Amino acid sequence: MAVTARTPKIALRGRGREQRVLAGLLADATAGHGGALLLSGPVGIGKTALLDEAPAAADRFTVLAADGAGDESGLAFAGLHRLLRPAMNYAAALPPAQARRLARALDGDYPEDDGLALSVAGLGLLCAAARDLPVLCRIDDAHRLDRASLRVLAFAARRVAAERVALLFAAASDEDGTGPLADLPTLRVDALDAAASRQVLADRVAPDSLAGDLAGLLARTAGGNPRALVDLAASLSPEQRRGDAPVPVTLPPESALRRAYKARLAPLPPGTRWLLLLAAADEELDVPELRAAAAASGVDIAALEPAEAAGLLRVTGTALGFDPPLLRGVVYHESSLARRQDAHLLLAGVLDPRRHPVRHVLHRAAAAPGLDDGLARDLIRAARGAAHGPASHALERAAQLSPDAGTATAALLGAARHAWLSGEPHRARVLIRRVRRPDVPDSVRARAVLLTGELELRVGAVTEARHALLAAAGALTGRNQQLAAGALLLAGEALCLGGGHSQYADVAAQALALRHAGEPQGPRPLFAYFSGMAAILRGDYRSASGLLGPVLAQAPALDDPVTLSRMSMAGVLLGDDSLALTLATRSAELGRTTGNAVVVPQALESAAFAQFALGWHDEASASALEGLRLARATGQRNLVENHLGTLAVLAALNGDRDSCLLLLREARAYQGVDGLSQPQAFAQWALALLDLMEGQFQSSVDRLDGLLAIGTGRGNLVVQVAATPHLVEAAARCADRTVPAEAVRIFDLWAAYTGNPTWLALSARCHALLAGGATEAEEYFREALRQHALGPPGFARAHTELLYGRQLRRRRRPAAAREHLRSALETFRVLGADRWTAQATTELRAAGDHVEPRRASADGLLTAQQERIARLVADGATNREVAARLFLSPRTIDHHLRNIFARLGVRSRTELVKLLT
Repeated sequence: MAVTARTPKIALRGRGREQRVLAGLLADATAGHGGALLLSGPVGIGKTALLDEAPAAADRFTVLAADGAGDESGLAFAGLHRLLRPAMNYAAALPPAQARRLARALDGDYPEDDGLALSVAGLGLLCAAARDLPVLCRIDDAHRLDRASLRVLAFAARRVAAERVALLFAAASDEDGTGPLADLPTLRVDALDAAASRQVLADRVAPDSLAGDLAGLLARTAGGNPRALVDLAASLSPEQRRGDAPVPVTLPPESALRRAYKARLAPLPPGTRWLLLLAAADEELDVPELRAAAAASGVDIAALEPAEAAGLLRVTGTALGFDPPLLRGVVYHESSLARRQDAHLLLAGVLDPRRHPVRHVLHRAAAAPGLDDGLARDLIRAARGAAHGPASHALERAAQLSPDAGTATAALLGAARHAWLSGEPHRARVLIRRVRRPDVPDSVRARAVLLTGELELRVGAVTEARHALLAAAGALTGRNQQLAAGALLLAGEALCLGGGHSQYADVAAQALALRHAGEPQGPRPLFAYFSGMAAILRGDYRSASGLLGPVLAQAPALDDPVTLSRMSMAGVLLGDDSLALTLATRSAELGRTTGNAVVVPQALESAAFAQFALGWHDEASASALEGLRLARATGQRNLVENHLGTLAVLAALNGDRDSCLLLLREARAYQGVDGLSQPQAFAQWALALLDLMEGQFQSSVDRLDGLLAIGTGRGNLVVQVAATPHLVEAAARCADRTVPAEAVRIFDLWAAYTGNPTWLALSARCHALLAGGATEAEEYFREALRQHALGPPGFARAHTELLYGRQLRRRRRPAAAREHLRSALETFRVLGADRWTAQATTELRAAGDHVEPRRASADGLLTAQQERIARLVADGATNREVAARLFLSPRTIDHHLRNIFARLGVRSRTELVKLLT
């Protein structure tokens, strides 16, 4: 017999850990090792979905199901009646006295003093049913089950270890009522991470139907609660989906989850509800401020205790936090308008306007009954010098209160700019739409188009971004030359991101014309950057160095993080990797200090490029991972793709096929208007590197030859430079050793003008691999090693020594080969480059050397990324939790963990913990 329970129609997202635990419970029960498990977590977190999936997995089980019901919680054995009634045909296998007791209890005729006998009978019925098929008891909302039923089920749960019986309970962690189950094994169901939250939304709402980063905003509002995600998505209006209206800030009134939260608030005393409203009205409110507000309103701060006892509010030091965070919005919006205004006025009186000017005036503004010019001006003044987020909200409220249309429009545009810089692109888009009305002045509309183009460049389609930016530049020319030049600079970036390098010179010419058109006080670094980039793109590196060199030398003294980030990329393109890293690091630091959330992941992209060029692959991975996290957090979708591409190249360079392909699948490569976009270029480069590592040399040549696109003005400049040595290496290993001479010529020219020893070494290595005779090749290899000795030690030098050693061995000079191969092997081991270590080992053994396998130790053997993963695992984090922390997939973490175990010579997490602690 099988009793069917509800089955999920949509795949569960982000619940791999929980699904594995449930599968293990069912597998053990099938093998005769029964057990019980309590799923615990807040309302809406997905416990029911997991319970619903269990019967689908248990296709050869007898499934008995019961859900707790609040109106039956006072009826003894109501839950047991729902659960066991379908299996009462097995009562005939029980001793007659037990069968009678069970039947009487389920019929409502049961003596209260016979608990043990009934519990034994209930256990016996489950065991009898399990003789035919394993039994799964699925009990949802166990906290609503009557206590008498819970006691019987808990009794059985403790005694099925030798039976084919599994009992699976689910209960809300924020409810009381599971006392008899308290000692059962418990699995906490936690909030979904951002990636899983987006998947939940995509299952229910077509991603293309949501404007901009709306999915990310909904995920953030829901706080990882799947039910909240579904309710929020269902409540979206067409205007909200298009990005024409603000996103929901709380659960819709018809939401079942909101009703559940209201039910938890209802029993609280009035004083407690008032203090919760004060805390909800100001996210920054701390304990001393709440205490002062409580005193000012004549309420004892002790009135907060019922909310703390119910787990609704957490007090950590002086910080206040709602649990779950969604509760804040429900508390606020379930209060009346008059009550909310009272709360804001009280908080305005409590907060010191000198210490908290923005918060003080925002509370005053929240209680304003209508237009108020004086209050609008106070908000505008408070926004000056404030962090971008608070400044944006202050200016938006000023626009609502100002009776002057011009003042309101200017405030809205400022609010949009601050929203973007604080990492809220969707909110910025909504505000811009309110600015771009037909009745606003042309100059204001042009600035709105400029901001729209900048947003589109980072979070949308680069082709549309370029069109918007060029339009803004045209409208601003003659009105504001500096803004016009800035628009053209962003348009040039859009061209480079989309692969349209050939058109950059035209954009640069327009910008440089502005310098001569009558604004000599314009920003010199901006025009130098234009001129230098145009020179680089046409291959005139001498001019580029002359134009950008003086500006780069002065750049460390700059205090503008955006300019620093651009100069850092210029440093990468000119081969000054150390300076580029310095500038990128300073840009990121200034961005964090000033609250410019947008520029930090952009600076980290430049930092990763510089570290990659320096041969610091672990550090480059760390920068790209942090940049990826921040790009996602700020909605910069295009930058997410770039960071994923960088990580994919780094994974490929280490021969990590699984990680590389996972990263490329996650990345979405855009088709550039004129050729390969940057994400596409990095994807092709990564695949070519995998081919090179795996001996598919012709495939590698084909990919790289098409990718470099020399002389076409297409592709990505960074890749065109950095991938040339890989193209040469792959071609040298093919029967057809033909390499585009123009690619090598351009690389030689670029390396010579950089004066960078590493790039000069790689230039010499390319000629060594292409040399026609042994003597010529050896001369070039020696020159390459001489240049490597002048630069930083690391991967590039070890790679050159490996190639030199391989060539010496094949020319029957094993003794000379061993010298270089041993050096390469040691460097690869220190760097944790496993695939390269294996190659060097193979070559060294072929050269007649005996290579002892090294027993792993914890010190200095793990790469920086492996060290982070190992420490997190040793601290008790699951693979899914580590993946969420590092923004990787659980499968990637599995792969890294296997390598960590092998490298450290351990076989389990337990051994890893012992070794690291």
